[in-house]
Amino acid sequence: MSIADPKSRWGSCSPHNRSIRYSWRVVMAPPAVIDYLAAHEVAHLVHADHSPAYWAVVQRLIGDHRPHRKWLRENGPALHAVGR
Repeated sequence: MSIADPKSRWGSCSPHNRSIRYSWRVVMAPPAVIDYLAAHEVAHLVHADHSPAYWAVVQRLIGDHRPHRKWLRENGPALHAVGR
């Protein structure tokens, strides 16, 4: 795992080398959203896409991801603006 300063992503995963990177701005999100982002990237270690099978893994890890995605849609632009 590593921390980065991406322009638009919250995180990324490279399944081939099992590497996960997060934006440093993630620390400003609520804990439940951080948990969702962790589940989102960890699920990519199993499925590199966003297929139904991928979302089933996310569901098993975090439960209903929709409120967390909604929070990111509504508040993400403000977080991405920090430090720019």
